[in-house]
Amino acid sequence: MTRLTIDPDNINVLTACDAQRTGGLERLRPQDPIKQFWVQNWTSTADRFTWTVEAPEEDDYSVAMVACSHPKIVAGCEGSSSPVEVELAADRSRLTHEVAYRDVSPCTQWSRERVHGLLHLRAGANTITLRAVNEPTEGTLNLALLSVELTRPDARASLDRAAMALRSDTSWMAEAGYGMFFHWNAAAAPLRGPAKPFEEAVRDFDVEKFAAMTEQTGAGFVVFTTTWARYAFPAPIAAIDRIVPGHTTSRDLPGDLADALGRRGIRLVLYYHMGHGDAPWWSKQNFESEDKTTFFDNWRAVISEVGDRYGRKLAGFWFDDAGLAYYPYRAPWQELTLAAKTGNADRVVGYNCWVLPKPTDFQDFYTGEIGLDEAESIPFLPAGGTGRFTGGPQEGLQATVCGTMEPGDWTHTSPNTALPEPMFDAERMTREYRSAVERKLVPIMNMSISQEGEVSPRTLDLFQAVRKDIKGR
Repeated sequence: MTRLTIDPDNINVLTACDAQRTGGLERLRPQDPIKQFWVQNWTSTADRFTWTVEAPEEDDYSVAMVACSHPKIVAGCEGSSSPVEVELAADRSRLTHEVAYRDVSPCTQWSRERVHGLLHLRAGANTITLRAVNEPTEGTLNLALLSVELTRPDARASLDRAAMALRSDTSWMAEAGYGMFFHWNAAAAPLRGPAKPFEEAVRDFDVEKFAAMTEQTGAGFVVFTTTWARYAFPAPIAAIDRIVPGHTTSRDLPGDLADALGRRGIRLVLYYHMGHGDAPWWSKQNFESEDKTTFFDNWRAVISEVGDRYGRKLAGFWFDDAGLAYYPYRAPWQELTLAAKTGNADRVVGYNCWVLPKPTDFQDFYTGEIGLDEAESIPFLPAGGTGRFTGGPQEGLQATVCGTMEPGDWTHTSPNTALPEPMFDAERMTREYRSAVERKLVPIMNMSISQEGEVSPRTLDLFQAVRKDIKGR
């Protein structure tokens, strides 16, 4: 069990994984050394979470829980439940809260439950426990918990003001109608012949051909991957070379892409992954330490240099794994977002949280990694609205939805094999996109691309049909 030192000026995240647990509670994917998923199988009043926290001084804290009843994702819980009363206690301070069952899509089932009242912490060590008070009156008890958040009310108000001050205008995303995701990276395989080394593949990438193809899709922006699978950035980034040489390229591919796309009125957003799948890079992040300062300092150095290098040519960043690999480790969100907006204060930022509530308000858009099938079930997006969520777990963020167009992985990783056929037909695609655009929910579907830069003609045909339907040209 980790002892957390309370920071009175920030949101203090007590993860379910870090709690001492009794009863039948089970951590999801305990073998994952990086990501902290939730704890599930909370099925009894005998189950308990216990944390020890060290408070610098006596004070009162507001409480939120990231939780859900009968989780449909992974656990696939069946049935339903009446509200379940839970109790959070610290010494003689006790709060109760009802966790309601929400019969909604898996992508919106998780919520950030605001607990009424304040939890009092004394100076020094505090033991905090969480338990279900009694069985529900109807249905069964089956809860899952990601975290408990403790924040002083004054600090919460200050953080809210700071987050709103950093928000960028996302109306251009909604006005674009939709974007395109391309997982072209060091793992991308060719359709024919042996794979080229990444340096060669970057050197030979035909940006004009790529930009012309993208223009045919009708997309208003592109999300292009970096550091996916292997930590390899397709540009000469000095901050990366200082940490681990050999993970960059001499050609500046994002710069060339931004120019070629920009000439066609298409904006560029870069996807960035933390790189835990690349052993030489990851060994320098000191992530196994309880103190994640090295990791976040390296992150800021890389991202601020990238942002400064491209300035206004770079419209946004799409950061992966943030809900499961940044949030549990006290990420300095304000500092991260400031780094991401280096060189362009209007740059939009999104931290991927998968099906979980937003990990922070220091961002501009919801990354929506839930697939096109879930698009119509996303609530809090009325037709004729702004495209920002009016409530719910992503309240205030620009709505997007992303997923794969073709079966298989996001990146085409099988050499000497054809690109897969799309999973959708033109009728369904145009219907789904038309419905999304009416609510200003922005689809950013991933189009498989080979190392040579080729895409499936059938998938391209689908997007040309969408372009004609949505944009009339």
